[in-house]
Amino acid sequence: MLLSLLHIGLAARCRTRPPTMQASGLEAERNKATARRGVMERSFLQPGTALVAIEQKRAANPIGFGAKAAAAQVKKKKKTRTKGSRARPLSALATELKASGVVRIDGALSPALVEELREFVDAERVQATADVKAGRCDQKARFADLVLLDKRCDLLLPLHGPPIAALQELLGEGSVLGPLLQEVVGEAGVLQELACLTSEPGSAQQPLHPDTPWTPIPSAYTAFIALQDVDVEMGPTLYLPGTQTKEAHTSFFGGDLSLGNAGVSGVRRPPIPEEFLRSREVKLGLLKAGDLALYNQQTLHCGSANESRDKVRRQFYISMKNPLAQSKLCASLRPAFRNKLTLGAMKDELAALNGRRTRVDEGGGRGLFGKLDEVDALEVRDTEGAVQIRFGDEGSQLGSEYEII
Repeated sequence: MLLSLLHIGLAARCRTRPPTMQASGLEAERNKATARRGVMERSFLQPGTALVAIEQKRAANPIGFGAKAAAAQVKKKKKTRTKGSRARPLSALATELKASGVVRIDGALSPALVEELREFVDAERVQATADVKAGRCDQKARFADLVLLDKRCDLLLPLHGPPIAALQELLGEGSVLGPLLQEVVGEAGVLQELACLTSEPGSAQQPLHPDTPWTPIPSAYTAFIALQDVDVEMGPTLYLPGTQTKEAHTSFFGGDLSLGNAGVSGVRRPPIPEEFLRSREVKLGLLKAGDLALYNQQTLHCGSANESRDKVRRQFYISMKNPLAQSKLCASLRPAFRNKLTLGAMKDELAALNGRRTRVDEGGGRGLFGKLDEVDALEVRDTEGAVQIRFGDEGSQLGSEYEII
């Protein structure tokens, strides 16, 4: 790979900005009001403590705690189902997720892959910004919209290179997240997001919000994976456990559940529920590199202000949609990938990549991921209008259409 060639300009820790439209006067005022609300809400909340991984029972042959222990616990729980039982008992992690709306899993990604993925994300951000500014690609095909975008970036990622290797460790054989997602969304769950959030020094405190409004069936789950150690100064994600319920949403939105559809910067926002906020437990995503927090998107949360001098916080993330959910969801996902990948299909593809002994960081010999990536490459054109296929450092012409299976 020639990723090093893309590292030009990264000496400033990838401060390249995604292209943005000039904010109108009304939009600028709305952003200021949104930021002020975030600060006011934070003032009513408890300082918070670190989100921690639940203690797992040791197996007969002790293997410790964290991801390996959690995997053993999930495996152990699967054996408890008996003939005639109505449903398989939930694992300890799924039970905690159902109760609190957020769980932590330590060591979900290996240290070497975290470093590789971090470098890839920085280089991809530079390339995507250049593609959009040069008119080779539409901005919405590479960047998602964010509230309080200044000094924040939501980069949509491809299906090649380190992102595929990360999916292998997160969802493949021996993972903890894969079985947990299967419990909460099933194999028919649909990939809703594959991206990386970046928060630079000076990024503002966001207001509390759910990603999706309350519905009887949770719409989606998101896993935030830290690509570096996260301390308090860097603005960790703040969670209010137990707020994924109808009762919590009713209190937070002043009795009007429809406001859950308005988004973070919606103009119809109720008064700040001071007593409700004071009464809530606060957990902070103070993750080590490679650790993850998985949350129900109905759980109230927000990005904290990055008050560090020079520390960039990057969160690689994936979201899976419940196929039974009725809500219309936003998707931080490249257009070519939307509604194309189920959890079951992804796990099968990852298993096939392993079976073929193919390097997962090279697209897997143009399997399902590779075909989708080729369609995505149609979004990138050179200045003459010719379609360019980019896989890492590789460029080629696409001369035929590919059927997406």
